Amino acid sequence: MRTRLIGCHHLVLPDGQSEDMAVVELDEHGRYVSHHAMQRNGTSYVEEPFVEWQGGTIDLSL
Repeated sequence: MRTRLIGCHHLVLPDGQSEDMAVVELDEHGRYVSHHAMQRNGTSYVEEPFVEWQGGTIDLSL
């Protein structure tokens, strides 16, 4: 299964919770698989390999 990793400033989960600076994993059909907080190195964020930066908000509660 091929997945896609998208980076965003804000992620709104189906239950209404939100996460800032997240990486979202989508399956080959664009469906949510999982997410994690963007990695940090002290006070700055680390660019992760294979993550497409989209920015903005991804809202999964719709």
